[in-house]
Amino acid sequence: MLMEITWGYIWSQILTAVEYGLLGASYLAKRRLLVVILDIFSMTAGIFAYFLLGADLGLAMSVVILLANFYYLWDEKDQGANNTLTLRDYIVLVIVLIVIGMLAVLTYDGPLSLLSVAATVFYEISIWQNSTKVYKFLGIPVALCWMLYNGFIFSWVGVITESFMLIASIVGYVREVRGGKKRKAQAKSAA
Repeated sequence: MLMEITWGYIWSQILTAVEYGLLGASYLAKRRLLVVILDIFSMTAGIFAYFLLGADLGLAMSVVILLANFYYLWDEKDQGANNTLTLRDYIVLVIVLIVIGMLAVLTYDGPLSLLSVAATVFYEISIWQNSTKVYKFLGIPVALCWMLYNGFIFSWVGVITESFMLIASIVGYVREVRGGKKRKAQAKSAA
């Protein structure tokens, strides 16, 4: 299938590059607050890109992620570094997952469109909890799902940049694991 190159398409690809640049930076961030802030800006760019592409399910999933990120930002500022998961956090996650399911039904565009749903579910679980290690680990299936979805909607910049996100999430996860091992070794030698 041949894709028509219009100004809307060109702008969608530019916004996609901005979105993924910010997302890649989030995989390298060490604090959850910075991860959430970068993700808010990333999703904002993604919303406009998916709108321009006419990708309703991707747009819907990005809106859910953006709204949930505002909750996580508030929660991070409210609870600070001592943030532990509370009943409220579990309720919010369940509500977000229900909204994702409802939007998936309303904007369904074939089996491949569900890749954005899978990516969003993995993403929400990854950022919902407080571990940047888990966030970076789950970034791997998130990147794979979004990469395939971007191919489905003919966002070639999305496919290319998502491959970089896959690499960034793997590098971020490896760095996190090595950093944890190094801290344990230092604590063990200090004791």
